[in-house]
Amino acid sequence: MELVIRKIGNSKGAVIPAPLLKELGVDAGQIMQANVVEGRLVIEKMKQPEYSLDDLLAQCSPEAITLDDEDKAWLNDSPVGKEAL
Repeated sequence: MELVIRKIGNSKGAVIPAPLLKELGVDAGQIMQANVVEGRLVIEKMKQPEYSLDDLLAQCSPEAITLDDEDKAWLNDSPVGKEAL
């Protein structure tokens, strides 16, 4: 399938036909990874990293979550408006 490189502002771009997008399983707004491999432009879907809360917490040092007196006072303070359930 032929594509035409067009000027888009200060950049250049090509319109990817809908059948190719459908075959790839991507749509407008999808973040893609582009590389040049052996003189060819290769555009691939980026894999979304998967995080679990346990994985993220394991990367935190205990000192990073130490509450000072101001934090403790804020957590224990009474509601001011409609934020209480």
